[in-house]
Amino acid sequence: MDFNAQDTAIVITAPQNDFLSPDGVTWGLVGASVEANGTVGHIVQLFKAAKQKSYDVFISSHYYYHTDRG
Repeated sequence: MDFNAQDTAIVITAPQNDFLSPDGVTWGLVGASVEANGTVGHIVQLFKAAKQKSYDVFISSHYYYHTDRG
């Protein structure tokens, strides 16, 4: 299958430090899985491949509102 930059993009959904960083609040729950699956490294690979192929990259951020804590 051929891909081209005109109709191909990379979408990363909510890459939050709370899940992807040892300093994140949920690391105790998900850290082993993140490390075992090489999640952060694979995200880096996606960014590098997208840049090399001139693919658009979209990152869907996640935002907590002050009312979410309740």
